[in-house]
Parts: sequence; structure tokens; C-alpha cells
Amino acid sequence: MKMMKPQSPPHCVVTPLAAPSTENPAAHPLIWHRGPDSPIIGSTGAAILGFCFSVLGLLPAFGLAILLIIGLGAMQGVPSSQESSFTTSSLILFLLGFVVLMGFVFAWIFSEPKVQAFTLDESQQLLTLTVTRRGRKPTELRVPFSDIIHICPYVLATFDRDGHFSVVYQGPKDKVFEYRFAEGTSLEEMEFHAAWLRGIIGERMHELLNLDK
Repeated sequence: MKMMKPQSPPHCVVTPLAAPSTENPAAHPLIWHRGPDSPIIGSTGAAILGFCFSVLGLLPAFGLAILLIIGLGAMQGVPSSQESSFTTSSLILFLLGFVVLMGFVFAWIFSEPKVQAFTLDESQQLLTLTVTRRGRKPTELRVPFSDIIHICPYVLATFDRDGHFSVVYQGPKDKVFEYRFAEGTSLEEMEFHAAWLRGIIGERMHELLNLDK
């Protein structure tokens, strides 16, 4: 999820039709729905977060143990042997490695949310997004078309055969959010859906952009 400043424009499920060809043009259905490729497994993440915070709470104990080992040796004036130095170095390395590992765990948990399923309903003028976040239950977001600031189709390179859409909308408390959806959509289908969306939201449906240019 990205928060942005507002910008000016620059359940019945219907299976989406294939992109129309010149020989066989097709009208777009009133509903464009795409479900997840695999079942969405929900999780509150309480166990993961609880484990992480519990282990983080032990870090001061590890640090204190290292300081005590070093301090007691210095107070007693006992020259540090090779074995004790190796033990102390191992504890320090373990502590540093553990901190780095926990950093990766928290980065994974708080990574960018992903849209697993979505529905664009022309009759209800409503966009529904099923958003998953690491270690948490999936969230369903309902966005009226009137709250959409813009939708933009993207492709990564001219030789690519597929791309994705990005929707920017105004949420509660005038906050602006951005989500990527319909990843892996062929360019022909993107043109098909974009033309339909342009007929619904007008200029707020942007032209195809190449991110590599």
C-alpha cells in the first residue's frame, strides 16, 4: 500500500471474455472479475508477531550476558584465554546475526500488500479488491468508482507481452492509496479492459505506460 498526494487525471461472477479480434469483436461484460490463482489462506499473524516480539525481548538478556562475561574477566584481572575470547566472539556474532535475521522477518511481515482478487462492477459502479498482507487475514476493500482518482495500465518493456493495472483512489480521511492489480494480463486484454474502463470513468483511465522508458 502506498500513500500518495492526490493527482489530477494527466455476488454473481461473470467470467471475463477473451480479448476481441478484428474478425470477432465482443462487448465487454458488465463485471470484470479475477479470482486468486491459488486459495487465499488467512492468518491473523498473532503467532508470528508474538514469537518475534518475544525473541526481541530476549536481546537485552543476550547483550547483558556478553557484558557480564567481558566485565567479570576485566574486574578479576584474569587474562582472557583463547577459549573465552572465542566464546565471547561467538556470542557477539550470534547476537548480530540474530538482529539481522529479525530485521528480515519484520521486513517480510510489513512488505507491500498484494491484490489477490478483484471485481470491477459497472452496474454497481464499484471496485472490490481482496488484499493480502503478510501474517494477516485478507482484507476486502470496496471502492466506489467516484473515489477513483485514476487507473493506469503499465508494461515493463516494449517486448513484453503482458502488464498490470494500477489504481489510485481516495480513501477514508482523504488518504490516497495505490494498489497494483491484474498482473500478468496480456496486452490485447489490457487494451480490451482499458477501453471498457475509459467508457466508465473517462479520462481517469490513462493510456498505457512503459515503465522502462
